Amino acid sequence: MIDPEILESLRLTAEANKASAEACLDLIRILQQAEQDNKWIPLNEAADRLGSGISAEMLKDRCTDGRFKHGKHFINTSDGKKGNYLIKVSAVRQYLETDPSRRPLRRAS
Repeated sequence: MIDPEILESLRLTAEANKASAEACLDLIRILQQAEQDNKWIPLNEAADRLGSGISAEMLKDRCTDGRFKHGKHFINTSDGKKGNYLIKVSAVRQYLETDPSRRPLRRAS
């Protein structure tokens, strides 16, 4: 018969290993998300990543009205009149987390 103390020790070790593995997987997900947030992505995808209350149209408006800075928040890959905007989610998230009184103002139309 196996000593109950050994079985309990093995059980506790297994639980600790499981918790450690879950923490590692969580960290991997966070790092992957951070990496994705630093890439240039289309408006619709950026709106989805930024979550509720953020639309592709709102992001496009911020690109065209001067509140977002070219090269920091967005790039325009178009050669023509109609913009093709790509967004850097991490920069936009930082903008949105800034107190509205400290954000850049909209350019006059």
